[in-house]
Order: sequence, then structure tokens, then C-alpha cells
Amino acid sequence: MQETADKYSVQDAFQGSSVLITGATGYVGSLVLEQLLRVGHISKAYLLVRTKQGEDPQQRLRSLLASPIFRLHDCTQINTKLQIIHGDLSKPGCGISTADETQLKSHVQYVVHSAASIRFDNPVHTDLKLSYMATKALADMATGMQRLRCFMYVSTAYANAHSDLKVAVEQLYPLQDANGVLLDHAAITQHLLSLCPEQAQLEVEKIKQQHNSHQNTYGFCKNLTEQLMGSYHMQPYPVCISRPTGVGAVAKTPCPGYIGNSAAATAMILSIACGLGTVSSMPKGMAQHIVPGDMASSVILASMAATAAGQGCQTSPNITLADGFCSTPLSMGELVSFTCDYFRNDPPSQFQFGDGQYAVRWTTDIKEYDEWCRTEDLRVQQLCEKLREQGLPKAAARESFDCSS
Repeated sequence: MQETADKYSVQDAFQGSSVLITGATGYVGSLVLEQLLRVGHISKAYLLVRTKQGEDPQQRLRSLLASPIFRLHDCTQINTKLQIIHGDLSKPGCGISTADETQLKSHVQYVVHSAASIRFDNPVHTDLKLSYMATKALADMATGMQRLRCFMYVSTAYANAHSDLKVAVEQLYPLQDANGVLLDHAAITQHLLSLCPEQAQLEVEKIKQQHNSHQNTYGFCKNLTEQLMGSYHMQPYPVCISRPTGVGAVAKTPCPGYIGNSAAATAMILSIACGLGTVSSMPKGMAQHIVPGDMASSVILASMAATAAGQGCQTSPNITLADGFCSTPLSMGELVSFTCDYFRNDPPSQFQFGDGQYAVRWTTDIKEYDEWCRTEDLRVQQLCEKLREQGLPKAAARESFDCSS
């Protein structure tokens, strides 16, 4: 976002407004919702929620409101401000009914699109449908929202992880060929979706190699989706994009230390806590870009307030990076050292499979690392079984997924 001396108030921007949020049952989306209810004093939050793992949207919302991040709220009061919109990003039109779409077009003033898969190994067809096509359907619907003040797309700092890009600033980075000719995001997407899944996977690897592009389909599809949202900016509504790095635990409000998923650096910390993470193949000096969850949600809302107030240019969306590295630089070696020291002094009371030494060995031998990963499978299975015994089948399923991905 461009530097400015102007100040914008999140409270003033959202006071009495209606907001549509996708991904509200996810980590970042739930923090955005909590902050809007606590600070923004919104009138209504429309939450796009799907049935998942046998739980219908109402059950998922009840589980969300029972979580520690809503401990500062009277749920009977905030329930009057929440309305579930049944939908599914994998379906045409995001699975939103005609009646719900009409209501959204009449009332919504802000859109926060934070729903996303955080798997790095999805097939490209899956990522394109969940990221690009679902976002397009939502953006198309938003063109009919006559009161819309801005559309926030929550991307990732790794949407522009081009191998030849040393510094990524807050701007769009369209893919281009070796001659500097820009590649059309819509044409690439249409081409890949026209192929069978196997051919599409081979084709996307060829595109990434030819154009010196991303290491995984997650970042590749996020890049395409950023280009897509850039095409909607000011036609007819303003667009803003947030790029969080690895989202870590909540630092301060509403619940210090709360974690909403077990991905990225959080997964490594939890594995060390359980005695599973005893070997690392990553360089000790590698920078760890982690942003506290509450900082990520604050950046999202501040960017939206500034965008709605007219901050930014007419030709490109407001783009903001959310990262804690600038204020608190951290290396991989330091993160592991701090983690081991902490759990050595205060080990977890259960789910412990290590020897209590909390020592991580560093290796650059990939074969050695792969062998270690295979030997850990049994202990991961034991952890999942203990979680199931504790009546935590969802946690067991998540742990199994995280350790295998």
C-alpha cells in the first residue's frame, strides 16, 4: 500500500455495515470475524459456510463460537448479527441460492474472501477451481452489490515466489515469458481446465519451468487469482489484496497463544512439543516469516478501511504484506532453539512421544531425512490413536493429514 499521512479508522469504516465473509470457520477468517464484532461494531455478518465432515453449517458455527477466540463475547448477543449463507466454493456460483444472492446484493457493503485450501500438493484442477474459479464467481456476484465499498481478497506472500524475484513489493506480478511478454491469467486457467487432470498437471509443471515460476500449484494459482482480482479493481468496485506470510498463534487479542490450525511453522513447533520433530533438513539461517494471527486480521481490516476511504490508485488494487519478520527477525535455528528451550522447561502433560531432551539434529542429507520421516510414521499413528481415545477424532484426522503432506 502506498505511504500516506492520512489515518483511517476501522471502527468508523465498519460501523453499522454488513459484511460477507468466506472462510469464517477457518483460522484467519474467524479472527477477522471476531475483530469485526468486537471493534468494528458491524450490523450483520453473512458467513458463507458449507457442510463438512458430517457437520452442517449451523453446527460448525456453534463450534466456532465455543472456541476461545470468542471468549470476550456474549454469544447470545452476537448471534443476532450472524447469518449463515449456505454455499460451497467447489460448486458453480459458490453454491449460493438465488434468494441468498438477492439478499447479499441488496445489503453487503464489504466482502472478505479468505476461504482457501492451504495444501501445497493439490492437483492443479482442484486449486484452480477452489482458488481462481470460486473467486471469479464471487467477484462476478459482487458486481451486483450496489452498496459495496470494497472487496478484500486474502492471498499469500508466496503468490509471487518467482525464482528470479529477489524482493517482492506490494504490487501485482503477472506471469511473463522469457521475452517479457505478459501471460493472460484467464487464458492459462481456461487452457489448464480444458485438459484432463493428468495432462493439466504435466502442463502446469511445463509452464512453471518455462516461465521461471512457482515451486507448487498453491502459489501458482494464488498468483493467477491475484491477476484476476486486479482486473475487477474499480470495475465497478475497489479491490484490496492482503498477503500474509505463515500465520502463527495469536499474540495478544482476543486470546494470546491461540492457534487455529497446525500448518507451516506451527506444525513444526507442535511436532517438537510431541517429541516427533527431532530432525530438520532446513538451513539454520533460513529466515522465518511468521505473522501473528491477530496481526494478520488487523492488516486485513486496516487495508479495507483505507481502500473504502479512497486510498490507493485507480489502476491497481491496494496490496498489503502482513509479516512479523521486519519487527522481529527470526531464523530457523533461533525458532527451533526457542521452541526446544520452552518445552524443555514446560513439557506437555500428554501426547508426548520423545525422550524429553528436545534436541533437533540438522542434516543436509535428503536420504537420511527421508529415512527419518519413514521411521516417524509409527509414532504419528500412535499420536492419532491417542487423540481418538481422548475423543478428538477431528484433531486426529488433521494431525494425520498434516504429517503426511
